Amino acid sequence: MRLIHAATISTAILILLGTAMISPTFFRTAKPKDRPKVMLSFSVLDTVNVSGWCSELSSILKTHSAKAAVFITGKVAQQHPECVTVFGDNVDIGSQTYNYVNLTSISDYTLQLEEVRKGKQAVDNAGKLYSRLFKAPYGFTDDNIYSLLSRSDIVADFSYDRQYNIFCNGQFIKFDSITYNGSQHSAEFFLSLPKTTELVIIAFENTTPAERISELLSKLNMGYIQFVNASEIAGFNLTLRGG
Repeated sequence: MRLIHAATISTAILILLGTAMISPTFFRTAKPKDRPKVMLSFSVLDTVNVSGWCSELSSILKTHSAKAAVFITGKVAQQHPECVTVFGDNVDIGSQTYNYVNLTSISDYTLQLEEVRKGKQAVDNAGKLYSRLFKAPYGFTDDNIYSLLSRSDIVADFSYDRQYNIFCNGQFIKFDSITYNGSQHSAEFFLSLPKTTELVIIAFENTTPAERISELLSKLNMGYIQFVNASEIAGFNLTLRGG
């Protein structure tokens, strides 16, 4: 009888363990496989407490294991190189002209090119890296933009609210996206967005309090958002670090 009783208990344990192995909800809640892709985009353009803000942002991204893209004005990078070097490898670094100037307000092509090139060079020198992504100030571009970027060896353009452009096979290819101002929407807003194949970009400027960003990321992480950086979107490395 004791042998029969022991065998019954053993069988019950095996059944229980087998059920747990095939049922992901037995011990934990399964994360959905089709998690929406979100790119966090940060524009650093104001010098007021810029070093402290960048340091806080870097810590927040590391705490939440969040990938992102940070676009820095060349002048800020030159004056505060720590704003470039403080970010880890999961964060892509891009430029947004040297003076954060509306490119369409410059009638001379040579001066437009100088703004783009000088901005990228300042960011690269500050971080000892080679950046290949760009965001136009105010989202304003003209017909010269692709030439300006190509001649500056920039291959990813995130200047727009409804698209981004990646250089492929000798030309810039348009991809659909939708950009939201992160300082104007709650975490609940983003978590309730309908499923879409478009890339969702949540954009901030360094005027947004770091505490606000941290609170938002805490809630978005609980909703199983998949954070991606610009390199993952492009399919190749856009920030070459190490000189």
